[in-house]
Amino acid sequence: MMRRMSWFSGFAMVLGLTVSAGAQELCGDDCSACGSSECADAECADAGCADAGCVEEGCFDSCCNNGYLHRWDDCKWVKLGVGLRTSFRSREGAGFGGSHDNDFNVDNARIYLSGQGHPLIGFELNTDINNAQGWDIHNNAFGGESLVAGEMRILDAVIKLKLTDDINLWAGRFLPPSDRSNLSGPFYLNAWLFPYTQFGYNNIFQGRDDGAALWGQTGEGAFKWQIGLFDGENSGAPFPIGHPRNDSLMVCGRVVANLLDPEPGYYNQSTYYGEKDILALGASFMHRPDAMIGPAGFPTTSDYTAWNLDFLFEQQLENCGVVSLEAAYYDFDDHGGTAASGGPVQNPTSIFGDFANRQGTSWFALASYLCPNNVKIGNLCGRFQVMTRYQQYDHDAVAFAAGGRSDQLDFQINYIMEGHNARLTALWTTHDSAAGPGGNNNDTQGGFRGDRSNLDAFILAAQVQY
Repeated sequence: MMRRMSWFSGFAMVLGLTVSAGAQELCGDDCSACGSSECADAECADAGCADAGCVEEGCFDSCCNNGYLHRWDDCKWVKLGVGLRTSFRSREGAGFGGSHDNDFNVDNARIYLSGQGHPLIGFELNTDINNAQGWDIHNNAFGGESLVAGEMRILDAVIKLKLTDDINLWAGRFLPPSDRSNLSGPFYLNAWLFPYTQFGYNNIFQGRDDGAALWGQTGEGAFKWQIGLFDGENSGAPFPIGHPRNDSLMVCGRVVANLLDPEPGYYNQSTYYGEKDILALGASFMHRPDAMIGPAGFPTTSDYTAWNLDFLFEQQLENCGVVSLEAAYYDFDDHGGTAASGGPVQNPTSIFGDFANRQGTSWFALASYLCPNNVKIGNLCGRFQVMTRYQQYDHDAVAFAAGGRSDQLDFQINYIMEGHNARLTALWTTHDSAAGPGGNNNDTQGGFRGDRSNLDAFILAAQVQY
């Protein structure tokens, strides 16, 4: 704990020096503090500043990813965009034998392509690198595909049918109805690191699966519902998932109630940087019958069942600052079943290369504050945001594999230049593996790796989208 506090003290000192140095020069004479219940966005824009939220008003449904749009008429158009996340990571105990790793990473490199060729039919086709966010650390190639970490692969490939003004049918590869974090994705989270407490949901790659979903909304997104059928294979896990004699489909669904501003569309964000006041309550579930080899032996089967509750509150204050509170609880149940290989299903628990049993319960809680002032650093202009998040996963013992508790604590500073389209991040995180002191018993990389408690990492990162 003392070592954690010394890290945090140094981190807080860097934060204080950065803010005090940057605050010496604000973005224009009229951007000093907003000063009233109405923000001086126009004044800041006149001074040449980028707003903390999206510049174009009302682009929530497209998540502010405008891209290049070519339109033939009102019903025929195509849009092209890109998204890039890069980082430098210094991780303690991440290498074999517990060595210290320092790496530059391309976390995501996405190409977005979407369009419409009919009044009621649209499409979306997106790509990303094979090792997006560094999670393919075992080179399992997500179901036997290419082992080249930097190779581009299909992320989304979905056909969208508009059945009525409020009901839609999507089919192909895309995000199934699941929790807010998954439907935000790495580009629209408040945190830089995706919450590992969510990894109990089945997916092919980056949360995606092949299937179809019917979804709708009322009140322009005040209430949303989603229901779908998907393959349900977790081919992104270290071991093959699924009973070799059964191939049942997975059913999943989600409902969301927005008690303040609505969130229209299939996707959502985990922060709107003050463009919306949010009080959202969500619930999701996934179920696949006969998905696992039963605990009594090969002839038996067991079901896979998962569900979660999530919450987001975001409010713009009178001084133009924005406070955000987010939380989620998850329950992942393999009913004691195992993967086709005979071992328990395991998921990554951190960026340090640790794995533990999927079956169990998890939760996270997050709080952030977006400062009201625009601050200029050189030619850059943006607003500072501070964030902290705690995650905890209680892993069950499955098939003679020990369980245990893993947890992680993050402290993060963001420099928001244009919402999710342009931001810089500095992050310190500390993690305890499920096995605790004496080595990680669930580590599938092989070899003794020493004490897996109080592992620290420092990350500098940048994100841009167009």
